[in-house]
Amino acid sequence: MSETVAKPAHTVSVRDLVEFVLRTGDLGGEREVVGSDRALAGIRGHQKIQRSRPTGYLTELPVEHRVEVEEFTLLIRGRIDGLLITSERVVLEEIKTVTASWKHEPDPLHWAQAKFYGFMHARDAELKELVLQLVYLELPAGKITEFRETVSFAKLSEFVATTTAEYVTWLRERHHWCVVRDASIAALAFPFPHYRPGQRELAVAAYRVLANGGRLFLAAPTGIGKTISTLFPAVKALKEGKLERIFYLTARTVGRGIAEKALVDLRRAGLKLRAVTLTAKEKLCVRDGHPCDPLTCPLARGYFDRVKPAIREALEQEEITRSVLEAVGQKHQVCPFELSLDVSVWVDAIICDYNYVFDPQVYLHRHFAQDGGAYAFLVDEAHNLVDRAREMFSA
Repeated sequence: MSETVAKPAHTVSVRDLVEFVLRTGDLGGEREVVGSDRALAGIRGHQKIQRSRPTGYLTELPVEHRVEVEEFTLLIRGRIDGLLITSERVVLEEIKTVTASWKHEPDPLHWAQAKFYGFMHARDAELKELVLQLVYLELPAGKITEFRETVSFAKLSEFVATTTAEYVTWLRERHHWCVVRDASIAALAFPFPHYRPGQRELAVAAYRVLANGGRLFLAAPTGIGKTISTLFPAVKALKEGKLERIFYLTARTVGRGIAEKALVDLRRAGLKLRAVTLTAKEKLCVRDGHPCDPLTCPLARGYFDRVKPAIREALEQEEITRSVLEAVGQKHQVCPFELSLDVSVWVDAIICDYNYVFDPQVYLHRHFAQDGGAYAFLVDEAHNLVDRAREMFSA
């Protein structure tokens, strides 16, 4: 009797799926919205609206939509901000707190999120239709604006199926790449003829922690080969399904170069792995001497109309470095820094500064704002985190 192999499962939030598939136009619009997961003001704004609703109003309801594809399962998850069920109708609310720069028009992306939640609830409750309501709370004035629409379950089903189909296309390409990647990892040997003293012990200890969870602190002299001794087991754990993505964190440019060199050595030994190096925005900016202004920068205007072909082209490379991002960004006329962030969602490893993970002001929301993932953090020269933490968390 043949053993059934479980399909891999990929999880995405409603917000991330909707923004990836449907977002168009310019960079910068997100500044008008205060996300409830990003600011205390956003959380309090949500709670203010929710407390004002009548008795029986339900809040923060987790929902999930499961999409079965031949190669994998896609789990789309989110939370309904508010739900009011009466004998006459069901009203589902999506609440957004916005700044004074809001244009007083409903955002199509917010409607799209509400439609996904509406579909999931209507499906579970066997409803033929329901009322979707977008609620905007303007900060700091406290002004509330509401938009309402009655939508049938049939229309919601059609919308969700169409939107999800495009995301599945991207995910299918990612899945096929991972099959190729994992086959190369299975055959991968340590890229040098011999281990240096202490290297094998480090690699074994690192693999155990990466595969089973936990933390490993290493103090070792320069020259032992710590980078390759942690990246190699991390790559092996990636193939085993223990990890979703590897983050290599460093405080200095030279550290990023060492990590890139280690991956080059592994590729020479047969590894297939996509890695992006994140470079500070001011260093990647092609408009030297000009402040970063999405309202005037030609690479920011219409960015989301042009970025998907740029992402596809960048992913044709395994080593997605600053020069690659600059070249692809120039060709497609998109901001190379924002391109690097969008590419990071589809790669196997990210080489970056500490602040992209630890700094509460600039950390990678697309990776960590929701429930996160099965990530490995390889922190180079971790003693530098003491001073850096003082800078990041200082009032």
